This record gives sequence, structure tokens and C-alpha cells, in this order.
Amino acid sequence: MRAFFVVAFVVALASSSRAQDVVDVNTATREQLEALPGIGAKTASDIIREREENGPYGSVDDLNRVPSMTAGLLAKMRPLVRAGTSDQVVITEGKVVGNESVRKVLQRYAGEPTVREVQAAAVEYYRVDPSLIDSWATRARTNALAPQFQARGWGEERNDIRTVSQTGENDIISDTDRSAGRLQLQATWDLDRLIFEPQEMSVAREGVRIANLRDRVTDEVTRRYFERRRLQIDVELSPPNDLADRVKKELRLQELTADIDAATGGWFGEKLKHGGRSPY
Repeated sequence: MRAFFVVAFVVALASSSRAQDVVDVNTATREQLEALPGIGAKTASDIIREREENGPYGSVDDLNRVPSMTAGLLAKMRPLVRAGTSDQVVITEGKVVGNESVRKVLQRYAGEPTVREVQAAAVEYYRVDPSLIDSWATRARTNALAPQFQARGWGEERNDIRTVSQTGENDIISDTDRSAGRLQLQATWDLDRLIFEPQEMSVAREGVRIANLRDRVTDEVTRRYFERRRLQIDVELSPPNDLADRVKKELRLQELTADIDAATGGWFGEKLKHGGRSPY
């Protein structure tokens, strides 16, 4: 019996030692990362740079975001690292949820595009940028400065002129062809259009239409963006116990992602892939 307890203690001690040796990739220093097998200075720097620029890693598989990370290296690291444990939120029933807990939850999605980036991508895709209207209005106002050109020409040709000249005893007769012409080029400016250019009214109407379309586009992608984010958090903090309910929520997440992706011309899905997150 004593031998059994000794063995159990040794196993527990070894397990505890291994747990302590596991490195959290979201908080590890460069030296801790370089100490891992197969991780050199470059990969360690890439891991730190990626988490600083695109947010913490949500899982060990999220290390695929690192450009220098290979499948073989990730498999070798898997039992030695963890991710996300430092940002876990523990809520005690009956206590007020603090700002730090909320920040930790939202920080999980720091690697995804912001709502401002999504709005800008949608506006660019639908070509409803207000700067277009400013450009059109400027060209309409300066249109009157361009002159209108008119060209007219006249000409004549005569071949019935005969000239007789005498030198000594013989007359020299020569026929002469004569052509004459004139070209007139005229430039005019309509100065009244410098005061009022009718095309500005058309530009103004088009500006109102584009502004309304821009508002509808940004409102729609904003609504879907935050509906998607609320559903992400709901699935994480209150995972459904019913399989059908979980499948429905996952499908709704994919639907919202597809809607935003379509509204940005595929930009949203590419950004998610670049951040190591599968869009569907």
C-alpha cells in the first residue's frame, strides 16, 4: 500500500511539473518562446508581433496566424503551450460584473476587423464615397471655364489666268493656276455659366442619392456586424445544451458572416482568414 501511494505521489508531482512548464503564448516572453523545441528567434518574434498587432490567440490552433508557423512545428508545440487561459473570465454569482471582465471577453475578438474597417470596405465596394460627389461638383463648376471652339474656312482656285511676256522677237505664253483660302478659328466663353452651372443641379441630386445609399449600406453592415458579435459572445458565455439550438446558432453566425462578406466584396472573409479565423 505504501508503494502505491509513493507511485501516485510521483505521478502527481510529474503532472504538476509538466503543467507548470506549459507556456501561455499570450503572455510568454521572447526567451520563454525561444526555449521551446523548434522555436528560434524569428518564430518567437513572429508570435509576439502577431499577437500585438492582431490580438491574443484564442487557441493553440490559432498559432496558424503566424507566417513562419508550420504544421509540423505546431504539432511539436501543442503539448507544451496553451492559449486563452490568461483571458478566461470567472464570474461569481451575486457579484457585479466588472469592466475588466467585459474587456477580457471583447478582447477575444481583437483580431477581427473593426466595425469602422467593415463600414469603409462596404462604402468602397459600393462606390458611395462622398469624395466622388465633391469631385463631380468641382468639375461641373469649372466646366464653364472651358471655351467652345468654332472653325470656318473659305477658299478659291483659278486656272484660267494666262500671262504673255515678250523677250526679243518671240512671245512667251504661260498659264498660271492660283489658289487662295482663309481659315477662321473662334473661341467663345459662356460667362453666365460661371455664375450658375445647370449641371450642378444634377450633381446635387446625384449627391443626395449616393448619400442615402451610403447611409443604407453602413447601417446594414453595422447592424449585421454587431448581431454577429452578440451571437459569438452568446455562444461562448452561454453554450447551448441542445444540439439543434447550437446548430441553428452556428448557421446564423455563418449567414451573418456571409452577408458582411458579400457587402464588402469578399474583403471580410479574407481578413478573417488572414487572422487565422475560418469565416465559415
